[in-house]
Parts: sequence; C-alpha cells; structure tokens
Amino acid sequence: METQTLKYLFVEHLPLLQEGFKNGIKYISDTNGFLNFKGTAVNSNDIYSISLAQLIEGTNFHFVWMNMDFPIPSQENHTPLSLLSTIKKNNPKTYILVTIQQATVYSLRRIFQKINPHCILALTDCDQKTISNALNALLQKEVFYSKAILLRLHKFLQTFESMDNADYSILHELDLGTAVTALPEKVFLSHSTILTKRTQLKTLFNLTGKTDADLVREVKRQGYI
Repeated sequence: METQTLKYLFVEHLPLLQEGFKNGIKYISDTNGFLNFKGTAVNSNDIYSISLAQLIEGTNFHFVWMNMDFPIPSQENHTPLSLLSTIKKNNPKTYILVTIQQATVYSLRRIFQKINPHCILALTDCDQKTISNALNALLQKEVFYSKAILLRLHKFLQTFESMDNADYSILHELDLGTAVTALPEKVFLSHSTILTKRTQLKTLFNLTGKTDADLVREVKRQGYI
C-alpha cells in the first residue's frame, strides 16, 4: 500500500495531553506502516515565536487538535474558536478535534454552532485509551465524543424544545452578574420578554418563586452553563 502523509496541527499546553497525543500517534504509526505523520506542535512556550493565524493561513492540514483553553497572547487578536472557524471556512475537509476544560451545554452549543468539530474530549476524560480512541476515530473520519461530552449532549436534548439560544444567553449573563435591567442590551430582547423567559426557566428547573441566584446555581450544578 502506498504511503500516505498526513499533516497535522497540534495546539496543546497541558503536558498530560501532550504525552497522550504523542503516544497515540506513535501507536497508530507503529500499527499502520503506510501512514506517515508530519506535524506541527505548538505549546504555550512556542506561542510567542509562532503566529497561529499565519500558520493556519499558510498550511493545509489533514487534522487539527486544539485545546479550547489554549492561552493565546492578546496581541494576536484571536481565540482558539476564531482560529478553528478560519480553518473550517478555508479548509472544510480538515478534521478537527478539540479538548475543553469546562464542558457545559452552553459552551458546547457555541462550539457546535461555530465549527461543529468531529471529536470533542472533556479534560476529565482524557486518559490514554480515550485519546487513542479519539485519534483513531479522527483518522477513520468518524465522530467521537468523550463520556462527559455525551452526558452534556444528553442534557441538551432533554431541554431541546424548552430552551432556545436566548434562554442560554440569559442564563450566561446572569451567571456573569449582569443585572436584569441590563439584559435587553446583552441578549437583544425586550425587558418583558426576558422576564417571561426567566419565569419559564425557573418553572422548568422547579424553582418557582426562587431567586435568580438559585436559578444560576441550579443550572450550573446540572452543567448547562
């Protein structure tokens, strides 16, 4: 079988995941002699000498691994999500794997709406077996979500017909400490509509008559925000 060269971009600052990725790629290489991996790895020490934006614009990658919490310097004016959005736009055939520390329904919705990655790993799930399984799925052009991600997606489906984008935005802003009177400027809804939605959310989570703080506490406990 003819040797196939696969170019990848690996953007990860956590040593445990760096080692897991390295071991996973080595195992796949050892068991698939026709695959040749040619990669660019970027960690937190490299970021001051490498422009991720230029790297992404100048190279086509077969697959990209990126930590959604990677500490990109503010002067780059980019986030992991915006960089991956650029990849998705310019090279839609690139397969994307992301790792995420705070896997909430709200954060996953944003990720799916922007880039819809093929693989998502919650940091708490990242043992060697899970990492290797995700890499194998990626190379097989399959979808892979780790256990914690599947649990959050189940939460999303449970309330799919009850909560829309505006509901999540309201909860997110309340969690940030935004006053109810300031919400119309943040979520672009009338004050009366926001009050109605807030009441409906409290009813949905069995918190009728409770405070906004109680609502935020409960939805955070359940992993919605």
